[in-house]
Amino acid sequence: MFQVDMFQVDMFQIDMLQVAMSSFEISTLVHLLVAVLIAGSVFIQWRAVHPAVTSEEGGDQVREGIRKRWAPFVHAGSLLMIVTGLYQLMVHGLATANFQKTLEDGGMPYHMLFGIKFLLAMGALFIASAMVGRSEGLAGIRRNGGTWLGLAVILVIVVIVISRLLAGLPDPV
Repeated sequence: MFQVDMFQVDMFQIDMLQVAMSSFEISTLVHLLVAVLIAGSVFIQWRAVHPAVTSEEGGDQVREGIRKRWAPFVHAGSLLMIVTGLYQLMVHGLATANFQKTLEDGGMPYHMLFGIKFLLAMGALFIASAMVGRSEGLAGIRRNGGTWLGLAVILVIVVIVISRLLAGLPDPV
């Protein structure tokens, strides 16, 4: 304890005030928030939006209105997911993979799991982008949106399971 002016200050309180997040923790937070936003929107489109706009008169106008508003979020979110995911691979993943090599039984290989997760996530992001895009080449995906959005939901679920497996691998200290 020490005294500043008329107040006594406990060093523990000062340490608690100086708590800050590392760049890795900020990257993880951004990655998770954007993932929840995009995954949630894909699920809502699959179960609510797509069925409603395809069965109602004037649905094309509603779909276009949603697309215009949502496309920037999907595109920016996809970029953030890729950038933060690759940053986490470089900062944490490579160290984890190297540490795993030193163990007798390190579990499933980190790079294999990350590679599968990355490819599946790219598939889900592609479907999300195709649903908000205007390209005539991807119009078939938008026409059969229920099927494609269902596939995207499955991809997201598998990505979440693999993420949990990656989190359970031995950490370098």
